Amino acid sequence: MAHECDDCGESFETLTRLRLHDCGDVQSETLSTSSVPEQSRSSGSSPTEERNASVAELDNLLDRFSDGDIDALHYAVVEFDSALSAALEEDNSGDTYRDVFWPYHERVSDALDEAARSEGWNFLEDVIAAHDPTEDDKIPLVTPTVANAVGRNLIRTRLTDGVSAIPVVALEYLDAITVNAPDTADTAREELHAYGWGIGHPDHSVVDRLHARASEDIFSVSPTLEHAFYADQYAAVGALERLVRDESIDGTLPRVTRDDMTYRRYLLDCVYGLKTDGHWPGMPRYYDWHEEFDYTFELDDAVEQRIRDLVEETGFDANLPNDWTFRDLGI
Repeated sequence: MAHECDDCGESFETLTRLRLHDCGDVQSETLSTSSVPEQSRSSGSSPTEERNASVAELDNLLDRFSDGDIDALHYAVVEFDSALSAALEEDNSGDTYRDVFWPYHERVSDALDEAARSEGWNFLEDVIAAHDPTEDDKIPLVTPTVANAVGRNLIRTRLTDGVSAIPVVALEYLDAITVNAPDTADTAREELHAYGWGIGHPDHSVVDRLHARASEDIFSVSPTLEHAFYADQYAAVGALERLVRDESIDGTLPRVTRDDMTYRRYLLDCVYGLKTDGHWPGMPRYYDWHEEFDYTFELDDAVEQRIRDLVEETGFDANLPNDWTFRDLGI
């Protein structure tokens, strides 16, 4: 559905792009001059000056959001991206980037999560569309932060309304990041693990997507499967069996003091904590979903037996003790 600006008549695919477009009439009504991303930056500003200006404006926009201005959060995400971009230009070592990213990653993630809880999935879908990880050669710098909020609400929706209530666009977004993010984008890739909570969705096959990229993206697939067990352990064990039995997944992990480990063996690491009290997946950051929902988990005996049978069938028990436990499957 297109959204048209009442002032200039231009059409946009998303409400976020409508809000952020360069229309003087709209901006004068909704924002101070300094609130328009890049609008107040002089062409001769240094990266340090640009970064300081963006950080100051980001604080302002987050304060406005806290005071009830929902639209300010859309601009805050854009300003966060601008601050990160300036930080990259300013310091090749990455220290300045990290100094900006980590404090605001939490603050902006929390704000996006708050907005999604009050405004619904439409708000996050708008943000997703405005920061498309497939649009340019590089994923947006704010991708980990948007993915964090998407992951939180994916889990929340699954636990409150069921898997069918998760918007397909949210699952496609997380999957697209995995496909498009470089291997060096560790933080973005870590925030994607909640994708596993979409397992069993009627309109998006999480298992098919994981299977398709297991050989190229094993370090993301395994922790995503771990999340899937907490969402639906029967569907998850079926997915694990499918992947571990597939000999076309033939990559190996080099190890210094021991033989190389096959990807298929590495996948079994996802069950490491399933029978360990107090063990929960660590992603998304800043969100203790098991505490919010007073969530408890108990591995079904039949599922445990299927995992044990799988380990023995594939011969991955050869180097395990006779009385091996799931913790012995950890890497």
